[in-house]
Amino acid sequence: MHAMETINRKSWSDPFVLRDYQHGGGYLNAGEAAALDAGFALAPGRRVLDIGVGGGRTSALLRDRAESYLGIDYTPEMITLARRKNPDLRLELMDARDLSGLPEGAFDVAFFSYNGIDSVNPEGRLRAMAAVERVLAPGGVFVFSTFHRGWSGFSRRVGYRRLHWTRDPVRLVLRAGAYATRSATGFWRKFRHARLEERDAEHAIMLHGAHDFGILVYATTPEQADRQLRSSGFEAPHALLDLDGNSLARGIGPAVEYFYVVARKPGA
Repeated sequence: MHAMETINRKSWSDPFVLRDYQHGGGYLNAGEAAALDAGFALAPGRRVLDIGVGGGRTSALLRDRAESYLGIDYTPEMITLARRKNPDLRLELMDARDLSGLPEGAFDVAFFSYNGIDSVNPEGRLRAMAAVERVLAPGGVFVFSTFHRGWSGFSRRVGYRRLHWTRDPVRLVLRAGAYATRSATGFWRKFRHARLEERDAEHAIMLHGAHDFGILVYATTPEQADRQLRSSGFEAPHALLDLDGNSLARGIGPAVEYFYVVARKPGA
């Protein structure tokens, strides 16, 4: 197993991380809503494959859009959370790199949210793209988000841990203790995991500040995403959007942390 997968799987099963995913809801940003709107407008139908469901946030978003719905995640703890929040939906433990248990052409829309496709190594990323292409019907649409290789936050080691104020002194002490503990963990991880970063002309694996620097992510560019999608059987991306839902046709700057891709399988 690649080092980044070992590290990432450990984070996804961390009780602190699971607690955060348990309470998430709604769209992450306007870009996510716009990308899904564009995807469903292109799709030949509404059979939905929701990949990397996490705690079930996207299940709640997609259930009313879908004619049929399947949500998958490769982390048992996340599937348990998602089932708890959406007991009436079909949610299964499954890895996006191996969708051999699903029929060819069974879905019209595949959605891989919150940069989930970036959680696996370069080879696994391409396997996931090819697997999604196989299970999409002709004309089916793949919507996903992916980290931007040129984001300035990677070099600045931007962290996300914050201490939230409360007037309750007991809660404040508990929060301060948790903040100190998790901050120390993040400080240690920055040094331990940074050595695992990789960069070459095509691929980049970067340490990200989420979950106290608990994940290594694949980062790309619109041009690289285009090449990878084409090699996996998709057309050129129909849309590339920033977090506000604006087109990236004129380029992408260092302030953009990640972006949305709407890609179509040819044939309809």
